[in-house]
Amino acid sequence: MVEYPVRSAPGEGWLDPLNVTDFARTVEQLGFEAVAFTDHPAPSAKWVDAGGHETFDPFAALAYCAAVTSRIRLMTHLAVVPYRNPLLQARAMTTVDVLSGGRSIFALGVGYLRSEFAALGVEYAERNALFDEAVEVMITAWTQGAVEHHGVHFTARDQAMRPLPVQRPHPPLWLGGNSRLTLDRIARWGQGWAAMVGPPQLARSARTAPITSAAELGGYIRDLERRLENYGRTRSDIDILCPTPAGVLAEALSVEQRIDGLGELDELGVTWAVVRVPDQEFGRAMDAVRSFAADVLAAL
Repeated sequence: MVEYPVRSAPGEGWLDPLNVTDFARTVEQLGFEAVAFTDHPAPSAKWVDAGGHETFDPFAALAYCAAVTSRIRLMTHLAVVPYRNPLLQARAMTTVDVLSGGRSIFALGVGYLRSEFAALGVEYAERNALFDEAVEVMITAWTQGAVEHHGVHFTARDQAMRPLPVQRPHPPLWLGGNSRLTLDRIARWGQGWAAMVGPPQLARSARTAPITSAAELGGYIRDLERRLENYGRTRSDIDILCPTPAGVLAEALSVEQRIDGLGELDELGVTWAVVRVPDQEFGRAMDAVRSFAADVLAAL
């Protein structure tokens, strides 16, 4: 999976719609499995200036990419579920799935930016309860076509969800984060895990448990396997997406180091790796993407 880097720096070209089209078509042709957009509708200026990232609305961006591609999967990485009414979110996700011919994957998260929750009028302390109830409402909408729901945070009285998604019973739902609660949700109903692997400060800022090495990741995967077994499921029922230095194109790694890094993840049971595009002008960054595909993807 490759993330599209939304950046408004003058002269870089990442906001040019023709470049968005070129990016989506190029990574599809090069053999990448998915293109992804993240979700921060109202981050604080302090967070952005301190190293946070700009974003498009992920559902609008993915629908745009759906119109200019035919094979590549379209992924949110991640969509913050508590930010939106679940019926509005289900409608946006359904739209992407229908207009892409069933190519969507939705990685979901509970969110972590307190200031963003406040700006959107959502109670940060209620984010896990909001997440669970919203997912219940969305799955009901997709599987039953109408929603009758009287919960703590949402009420629906025979609201219709038509058209339904192309993928049945619904698009794949992956969960992001490393908490034990997240792993249990995946084991109960998820189709994938978007792990967060990196330095401890990454986990602290995202308010999740840290995974800083392949050995720690392996322990989490074994824990997830046990949880899946408790719910009558197996490891083959889910995908695992993981970031890796081998996929950071700004890193000065040899082809062999990248292949070895990806191979290590494969041995652990990881099925998807994150590729991050270098922080460069669009044309130069695309050269790095093409080189990665020719040298690494082709070898794999």
